[in-house]
Amino acid sequence: MFDWYTHYYAVVAESKANAQYCEQVYGQNLCQHGFAEMAHLRHLIEVSRIQAGCRVLDVGCGSGLIAEYISDQTGAHVTGIDFIAAAIQQARTRCAAKSARLAFYEMDMLRLDFPPASFDVILSVDTLYFGDAYEILRPMLPLLKPGGRLAAFFDQSAGPEVDLAAYPKECLPPNGTDLAVALQRLGVPYQTWDYTQAMLEHVLRRKPVLAALKDQFAAEDNLFLYDNHLGEAEGIGRAYLNDAGRRYLYLAAWGG
Repeated sequence: MFDWYTHYYAVVAESKANAQYCEQVYGQNLCQHGFAEMAHLRHLIEVSRIQAGCRVLDVGCGSGLIAEYISDQTGAHVTGIDFIAAAIQQARTRCAAKSARLAFYEMDMLRLDFPPASFDVILSVDTLYFGDAYEILRPMLPLLKPGGRLAAFFDQSAGPEVDLAAYPKECLPPNGTDLAVALQRLGVPYQTWDYTQAMLEHVLRRKPVLAALKDQFAAEDNLFLYDNHLGEAEGIGRAYLNDAGRRYLYLAAWGG
């Protein structure tokens, strides 16, 4: 995964085909890798009540374009962390003139190095899949100030190698997902918004856009990007069209 993401962030920063893909599928090119479109990000900002003066942690920020967008829109101070050094360097270089409200660190979300109660909001945009959700959140949530919020987009679905008929349906409702179970174990209250239909619409929109851009990806020698975007769409589509996938936005309240 480390080598793949290092290559990915090196390439997407220069790929014109990928920029067009992001603009057409997500609404703006933020080098997205996941399923959060611009309207979804605006909803994330709204429900988590991010505003000027807030201190925000974006876990798994990649090259920091989403963190930068959120800071530009709200005036909040956003700290982004990612385990890919090249992605963090891109973020630091691009945002050097905005260092008063943007900071980026090479860091593993399982070993966050910040004092307790450092942040008002923690954001996870499709990043809580790299380990057990409980083990990730247990040391992460105390980084929130009392009254702080965790806002996370989370997909619960059968992977391409999973037998759809055997996939446990009890994990699909908003209170049954891996993230929900982790929050329940931690005694943290939360609310959810169902993004399942939005996910399906996103997946279906990807395919014709990718088909139209395939030759451009090939001309750049970046078919691995095309294959990855298409593979994600086909894998997610397989699950969601067979009642084996759900997507939610979670907002959890930390009491300290």
